[in-house]
Amino acid sequence: MKPHNWGVSDVMEWDFLTVKETQQDLANTIDYQKIIEIITRLTGYPQEKILNKLWFDVFHFIKFVQESIERINEVELKLAVEPDADEQAAGIEMYNQFGFFVTVDRLAGGDPLKYEAVGALPYSVVFSKLLLNLTDQQFMKEYHRIKSRPK
Repeated sequence: MKPHNWGVSDVMEWDFLTVKETQQDLANTIDYQKIIEIITRLTGYPQEKILNKLWFDVFHFIKFVQESIERINEVELKLAVEPDADEQAAGIEMYNQFGFFVTVDRLAGGDPLKYEAVGALPYSVVFSKLLLNLTDQQFMKEYHRIKSRPK
């Protein structure tokens, strides 16, 4: 099913918050009510309009959504980095309790007044920024390692 059949763009253009909420929803068992919530989030359609559609079309759309989120899960593997021993010893896992909120907070520069704007950014923009940040971090770590070698 093509996204334009429901008026939904490619997943990389969904706003960041929509992607993350949908990702969370699909990570859990979903029922009919959750399916309706997901479709409403993505299309803006009220429940009545969704219920008037053929369930065949609804399930095809949910399949499109699932495949879109699977694509996001795959591209996010590029952002996955195993913490080193020092980071583990310092307790980096403490951040796990915050989920994607850490990303929103960091991109907002810690300013809660900017959280909404970050959440509304296209996923592609947020992903690109996170990949750039990771590249910068890896470069600086290697650069400091090279500079600190005895000559």
